[in-house]
Amino acid sequence: MWQKLSKCYPPLFELIPLLLLVFTVYLALSNYAALPDTIPTHFNARGIADDWGSKSTLLVILGLAAFLYILFTLLNFYLAIARDPRALINLPAKWKAALSETQIEKLRLTLNRYLFLLKVLMQGLFAYIVYITVEIAEERADSLGGPFSIVMLAILIVVGLMLWQAFQIARPRKPGLA
Repeated sequence: MWQKLSKCYPPLFELIPLLLLVFTVYLALSNYAALPDTIPTHFNARGIADDWGSKSTLLVILGLAAFLYILFTLLNFYLAIARDPRALINLPAKWKAALSETQIEKLRLTLNRYLFLLKVLMQGLFAYIVYITVEIAEERADSLGGPFSIVMLAILIVVGLMLWQAFQIARPRKPGLA
């Protein structure tokens, strides 16, 4: 499995999102006891906390971060080892049937790399959300700030590029054209 994954990206890179998850858990648990009973649970479009709830919400965030880490990791591994990744690709049936082995392998590599990048960005986003929630709860900050917007924009760009590249690889070619 690791050998197949290494065709997509170095398996050692898997430590990046894992360490981000561990850091997020550490950050939440090390600050949990000192947090007030109510912490920010929602932010408006300007990044200002507009709803407050129990500090146990932080544990829900950790659960969601762990769930998404596991989900993306399983998708990466499954996509790397799947005999026929067509079942994992949401394209029109005609397009799927017309895919060559070269296109399938290009899709496997491309989608796996983008999924990994999304996993890293998502774990970074969760780490920042936990960090800024603690900061706001302890009155050391007053809003989400710029890094949140930057990571969200990066996620949107990565998803857009992933979709665009997948369609570029998979789109049917006219006979005689490269």
